[in-house]
Amino acid sequence: MIATMNFFKWFGDKFTFLNQSYQRFITWFVEHQRRNLLVIFGIFMLEAVSVTILVSVVPRPSNIPSTPLNTPMPFGSMNKSATLTKSSFNPKNGVLELHYRIANGGDSKNQFVDINNIYFTAIADTKGRKVKGYYIPTSNNTMVVKFTNLSPKFNVVTVTAHDKNINTNQIDAPNNASAIASSSSATKASKAETNQGKFTVNRDKVSYSNTLRDASQRTLTIDEYQDKIANQNEVIGKNKQAIASYQKAIEQQTDTIKDLEKQQVNTTDSSLQTSIENARTSITQIRSQISEARNNIGNAKTKVESYEATIKQVKKGHSQLPKTKEI
Repeated sequence: MIATMNFFKWFGDKFTFLNQSYQRFITWFVEHQRRNLLVIFGIFMLEAVSVTILVSVVPRPSNIPSTPLNTPMPFGSMNKSATLTKSSFNPKNGVLELHYRIANGGDSKNQFVDINNIYFTAIADTKGRKVKGYYIPTSNNTMVVKFTNLSPKFNVVTVTAHDKNINTNQIDAPNNASAIASSSSATKASKAETNQGKFTVNRDKVSYSNTLRDASQRTLTIDEYQDKIANQNEVIGKNKQAIASYQKAIEQQTDTIKDLEKQQVNTTDSSLQTSIENARTSITQIRSQISEARNNIGNAKTKVESYEATIKQVKKGHSQLPKTKEI
C-alpha cells in the first residue's frame, strides 16, 4: 500500500514538473512570438529549398520497367525479332551502347538476316544536351544502337526496331467494291496489333564502363566477330568435354557387359541377356552422340575460320555491311 502511494506521489511530482516546464515554454514562446514564428518559417523554407535542389541534382530512378536482356521482341510484319544482348554506358563521355541480335521468325540461331531494311528510332532523355544516336550494323545478324553526349543523369532511353521489308500476304487487292470496307478495317486492326519491338533502357539497369569509347563501325564490327569467335570456342570446349564424358560412359557400359557375361556362366537367368543387349544399345546411342558432338566441333571450327577471315577483310576496309545511319 505504501509503495502504491509512493508511486502516485512520484507520478504527481513528475506531472507537476512537466506542467510547469510546459507553462514556462508557452510564456517564453509568447514573449518572443514574432522571432520564433520567423525561425519556424525559415526552417520550412530551408527544407523546401533543400528538397528542390536534391530533386534537381540527384538522379532519380525511372518508374518505367526496363526491358530485360536476352528477351526476343518481335517487330515488323515479317516475323523478325530483336534481342537486346548487352547495354553499356560511360558516364564520363556520355556514350551508351545497346547491342542487338536480329533473327528471322524468332530463330536466334539464324546467322543470316537481311538487315538492309532494318532501322531503329529512339527517344532519349537529353536533359538539355545535344545527343546524337546511331544504328550501326556489325554483322549479318547484329546491330549496335549508340548514343553520344548522353547525360550521366539520364533516366530512360526508348529504342524501337522497324522492318521496311514488305509482307505480300498483307497487301490487299480486292476484287469488288464491297470487299474494300471489310478489308480496310481488318488492315487497320492488323497494323494496330503489330508489335514494333520497343525496348526501354533505364539508367539504373545498364552496365557502367569508364573505358567505353565512341567506337567506329569498323571497331564495333571487329569486336562483334571476336565475340562470335569466343562463343564458338566455348561451343568447341563444351563439346570436347561432352565427348570425354561420353567415352567414359562407354567404358562403364563395357565393364557392365563384361560383368554380366561372367554372371551368365553360372546361371540360366534370361534377364541377364536382356541387360547386356540394353547396355549394347546404350553404347550405340552414346557413339551417335559422340558423332554429333564431333560435328558440332567441326561446324564451330568452320565458323571460327569464317569469322577470322571476315575480321581480316574488315581490317583492310572491305566490309559489305550497310553503313552507319543517324537516328
